[in-house]
Amino acid sequence: MKKSGNLFRRAGVFLVDRLEPEKPGRGNQELCRELAALSMGKRSAVREYYIRKAELAITAVAIGIVAAGICFFVEAGIERRLGDRTLERPGYGEGDRNEELEVKVEGEEQMQSLEITVQERKYTDEDKDRLFAQAEKELEKIVPGNNKSLDEVRQALVFPTVLQNGAVTADWTTVPYGIVDDDGSIIGNLQEEGTLVELQATLSCGGKDFQYMVCAKIFPPDLTAEEKLRQSIKKEANAADERDKYKKTVRLPDEIDGAEIVWERPAENLVQTALALTVLAAACIIVGSDRLVHQKAENRKNQLAAAYPDLMWKLAMLIGAGMTIRGAFTRVAFQNQKEHGAKTGYAYKEMAGACYEMESGIPEAEAYERFGRRCQLPEYIRLGSYLSQNLKKGSRGLAGFLEKEAASSLEERKNHARKMGEKAGTKLLFPMMLMLGIVLVILMVPAFLSIS
Repeated sequence: MKKSGNLFRRAGVFLVDRLEPEKPGRGNQELCRELAALSMGKRSAVREYYIRKAELAITAVAIGIVAAGICFFVEAGIERRLGDRTLERPGYGEGDRNEELEVKVEGEEQMQSLEITVQERKYTDEDKDRLFAQAEKELEKIVPGNNKSLDEVRQALVFPTVLQNGAVTADWTTVPYGIVDDDGSIIGNLQEEGTLVELQATLSCGGKDFQYMVCAKIFPPDLTAEEKLRQSIKKEANAADERDKYKKTVRLPDEIDGAEIVWERPAENLVQTALALTVLAAACIIVGSDRLVHQKAENRKNQLAAAYPDLMWKLAMLIGAGMTIRGAFTRVAFQNQKEHGAKTGYAYKEMAGACYEMESGIPEAEAYERFGRRCQLPEYIRLGSYLSQNLKKGSRGLAGFLEKEAASSLEERKNHARKMGEKAGTKLLFPMMLMLGIVLVILMVPAFLSIS
């Protein structure tokens, strides 16, 4: 097997060397790039892929050729000529069968294809009578089921509908009706001394019918002591219900066979319910907490984006008035805190945090960059980097930059507000459709009622 594998691989290598499918210009550049990426940039993986594919293809062709050769010799060994000119007929109930044959007439040179229809086998009256007799013997073994005999039936009977391998069908009825069901199960209220039931089956075969009849004595099923006790209690309870049917209440029996009965309502399994609610509450808390965090993060992002233009205008005005970068930055941060207190926005809280870092000894340039990274928005990262760079070059031109940033960010805020409005309108679309459906129902139902 190993030698054959090496042979197929050598054939695959030979084929790839001749065709060179891995070379550029073969229309497979995308595939080659993907193969190289999957193999961490190894170009040899592309060639190995095509060799393996060629090897598998050659192996499949070789197996197919061998299989075709085997089929050829097997077919050659089969006697195709119908020497006795006989065809096996389908059995009763199998339906007609079409046979594809080839025929050659004496004097003709070529074989001709011909389709012959072979009808299913038909039974003579003697065959039908024989099948009925065999079916009757088969029923004697099947009908009792798990019962010892039909003289004492306490378990379900078996009513087969097909006999003699499908040649005979059976249709069952019972007299009196309501003791044994059509499937053989016992369903009626039975007496202890037993109930005689006649089992009737109409057997059919090839258009001819035969009546099969047998009697069975049906007894109440064998019950355990516990089942008998439950049945007795239920019987007494039903009798009490019938006796007190004209009263508001039903008095359940006090005793059964001299033994006192205690009645209770079933437990409601409050412990299980509480545990289930606990698990459900825990799951809701876990999922709800994550969702709340996502919502807060989204709100923070929106607040930072909305506050950016105002922050830029304030910094631009203060720096343009001659204040230093740190002075303007500190003034904007703490002035907003004085005005709004606990309602200070996220942007000004982050600015105040940067001021506290500078007071604690962190270099001013690094504090600005850390401020931008904490905000996690591109515009704030750009602002922190620009403020850090201007500490070395001075604040010349910084006010103009901040004004441009404020103007562009204000336009972005308008676009963002427009998008939020469109999103809100989309969310309202489904409730509006529901309201429209309700209005249509209110208008159309009276119209249909008046027509009817």
